Amino acid sequence: MKLVIREYLSMLKESGELDVLIPDLLLSMGITPLSKAQVGVRQYGIDVAGVGSDSEDNNIQKLFLFTIKQGDFSRQNWDDGSPQAIRPSLNEIRDVYIPGIINDEHKALPKKVIVCCGGDLKQDVSKNWEGYQSTEKKPGVLEFDLWDGNKLTILIEQFLLDEYLFTQSIQKHLRKTIALADQNEDEPRYFYALIEEILFKSDLPKEKRPSAERKRQKALCILNLSLNIVFHWCQEADNLRPALLCAERTILRTWDWMRQNELFDCKKTAKKFYQLFFTYLKVADAYATKLKPHCFVRDGLFGYGADELEYPLRTFEVIGILGTLGIALNNLFANTTDEQQRETYQGHMQAVAEMLAALIENNPSALTPRYDNHAIDIALGLLTLSVAGYTNQAAYWLIELSHSIVLAYRIGKYFPIASDSYDDLVAMEVGQAPPKEELMHASTLLPMLAGWYAVLNLANDYRAFQEAVARTFTSTNLQLWFPDKDTDNYLYSTNAGYASGFNFHPFRLPQTLDELKTYIIRIHEKYQTYTDLSCLRWQLPVIALIASRHFRTPIIPAYWQGNVCEPQQNDHDIRTEGG
Repeated sequence: MKLVIREYLSMLKESGELDVLIPDLLLSMGITPLSKAQVGVRQYGIDVAGVGSDSEDNNIQKLFLFTIKQGDFSRQNWDDGSPQAIRPSLNEIRDVYIPGIINDEHKALPKKVIVCCGGDLKQDVSKNWEGYQSTEKKPGVLEFDLWDGNKLTILIEQFLLDEYLFTQSIQKHLRKTIALADQNEDEPRYFYALIEEILFKSDLPKEKRPSAERKRQKALCILNLSLNIVFHWCQEADNLRPALLCAERTILRTWDWMRQNELFDCKKTAKKFYQLFFTYLKVADAYATKLKPHCFVRDGLFGYGADELEYPLRTFEVIGILGTLGIALNNLFANTTDEQQRETYQGHMQAVAEMLAALIENNPSALTPRYDNHAIDIALGLLTLSVAGYTNQAAYWLIELSHSIVLAYRIGKYFPIASDSYDDLVAMEVGQAPPKEELMHASTLLPMLAGWYAVLNLANDYRAFQEAVARTFTSTNLQLWFPDKDTDNYLYSTNAGYASGFNFHPFRLPQTLDELKTYIIRIHEKYQTYTDLSCLRWQLPVIALIASRHFRTPIIPAYWQGNVCEPQQNDHDIRTEGG
């Protein structure tokens, strides 16, 4: 968090920002502010004054006098000839303010003059500053100090917990989010409201002029800082799930804000977005690290579910999270030219894939999807396993999943229901559910699994799967969702499957794998609207996968269909019916 706060401080202006923050920081430190900066009023070098104990000097009662400057403490603003430079301000405090303006009750107190800036003390002026302090200080009477960005960061983190940096409304949302950091019953809706307020209700400019860029940078810094605060509190509460949901929503809504305002080509704004993206990776990695020991133990995730009904639900959620993290790392690997960074990303992705493979092997619940939309999490898991080279583990999981789903449906229990309704799961558990034909009247999971037989080139196993599906799911409509030209308008804010796109059905399962490959390739070539997605055009395809995991939009078939190779023999004319 220190680096994030530090960056935000470096962007603060002297007037109306940093000088507004200091009085509240003093209050939190037990120092009573006596005055605040005023625009248009001569202040004789003083922006803020306060009285209190100096915790750095045996709690001696002192008069604190602040002169506040924007940016770095550099040779240029030390003594450039202007009255606003640091040295003239200090001289005016010494010559005018202290002898003539201080209230009588404070005249006997030791004075501590503090230069406050959000940046750094530059090396080219450090000797000037040291010399000035040495010459002008009077032990027990007058001393000088510097609160630069590093010092302020420490003080803000220690005394304010950063909440001052936000409006009252944002503070309210943040406090409520923090208060619920140990809860998982509901989504972190207050943080979601915070995101909307910062990005969409603050009238942020979209022009390319420097002042507009600065405002956008500051907004994204505030958002990043907010996210880091929530992450910190969730770590304290030993519950990282809310932080992960906040991180996902932050990435998606920020991307949508950039899309709506055509800011992808603004380098400074894009840089801030990537800082948010790396915060998401940090949160997801912490989540994975926490779960790692449980992935390598038999039934290790069972403790994270309240009962046998929750066990598979939590298992597939974790699979989706790990799968998304793996693809995110692969995306960075593909976009990076620095070999050392590429090696780091690849190694990290391999570790995530290893964890995912161990989770599947050690948790039987990974073979029993209960919702049809668990197709999303399964696809994410298969994508990570395949790109990381864990094709044998992916094939094992695919085959075992297929067997389990067919068997569960034949038994009439524990199969993936089309309604994705928890109430229907409970009804099934107690024997009061509707007929299985009604509960699984449609399936996107089965055709997605069929597609992965083609991706992994499992001809014999596919034939067994095709025959089992044909015999067992006679009343189930196999279908896949495809995006359309409007999907980009919804993908980063809601379940785009309801608001856009279309369902391709019936999705046929030809008898042979070569026929299936031809069928899939022709469908893939026919429905190319996915190429219009902004996350694909700007080379960050994982954004759409994060959106699918977060909002439960079906995975865009192109993410796996594109990995289906041409069949060796193509003697069949496969029509691509459906609509």
